[in-house]
Amino acid sequence: MGDVLTQSQIDALLNSVQQSGNFDESDSPGQDVAVHGEASDSASGQKYRKYNFHTPKKFTKDRMKLLRGVYENYARMISSQLTGILRLTCEIELSEIEEQRYYEFNNALGDDSLLAFINVEVEGSGVPEDDPALVVMSNPAMYTMLDRMLGGTGDIVEDGEEKKEQSTVYTDVEIALYETILRQIAPVMDDVWKNYLNLRFKYHKIEPNPSLVQVMSIDEIIVIITLNVLIKDTQGQMSICLPGSILDKLFRQFEAASTSGMRKKDSQTGDEKQSIVKGIENSILEVKAEFEKSSILLEELYSMRVGDILNLNMSKTSEINVIIGNKPWFKGRLGVYRDNVAVRLSGIYKEQQIINAGGEDNE
Repeated sequence: MGDVLTQSQIDALLNSVQQSGNFDESDSPGQDVAVHGEASDSASGQKYRKYNFHTPKKFTKDRMKLLRGVYENYARMISSQLTGILRLTCEIELSEIEEQRYYEFNNALGDDSLLAFINVEVEGSGVPEDDPALVVMSNPAMYTMLDRMLGGTGDIVEDGEEKKEQSTVYTDVEIALYETILRQIAPVMDDVWKNYLNLRFKYHKIEPNPSLVQVMSIDEIIVIITLNVLIKDTQGQMSICLPGSILDKLFRQFEAASTSGMRKKDSQTGDEKQSIVKGIENSILEVKAEFEKSSILLEELYSMRVGDILNLNMSKTSEINVIIGNKPWFKGRLGVYRDNVAVRLSGIYKEQQIINAGGEDNE
């Protein structure tokens, strides 16, 4: 099969899956292709990443790479912040970024999950976006943080005891403590996004029954950022759900800002050059005329008196060096101009390259 499927091959592939749920190998000789599984080449045994034609990816690799860089920084920053809040060593790192439908994310939530709403606001708009970002913390990580904030050691399992059955009901005090943590780690996203866009992330509320709340359309495209959380000896996860509607707007603004920034930079280049040239024109440089070097005996120097004549071993038509900024730039000849001693430039110093106004190098 070629690298690009024709429309007839795509239609045959989809019809085969809808009718039987499996793909017939005879439809594609030499290669096994799966819509809902992993594809492999039967001849070489090489595996290929699957592609779902029913739900194609909305965000490009470059955009997902941008999100990965942003939330790798976020993981490092909240790791330090939680270490200070809990006074326990917290290690947080980015696990994966995945594009999904909202119903997949919602179906994975448990009845005991606490769904946190984070309002996203573009700076200057004054109004939060319609779809909020969502944050879910796994129970082990949350229990450890709450236990520590209540004065405990942060150990879920007591020494010498078997693991207790965790309660799935959070008290008002525990929810209030969890809200305190969210109010401190949510605004950190402002800092990691500021290199790209001016955004504001602000904690809004917690929903203890996420299955009863319809936040957005079930077919809404979302991006799930999964962070691995290690607090002392407890491992957990923190999931951040970013709605596709917000990401679309953010990426459009980012691309528009990048384009306008490049145009502004190009338009400013000419003005900057003129400003630099004008600044150089107002600079003061010392210009000296220097004769060729000659030497005398120390005895002659000792016997010199006022009115004596020095023999420079050069004629009156000989060239002298014109020094600018402690470097020889020109050759010149002595003369008189309006009853003043002057130097007429006769050429460019051979060992110095001069750049003229046109940008060409002359010797």
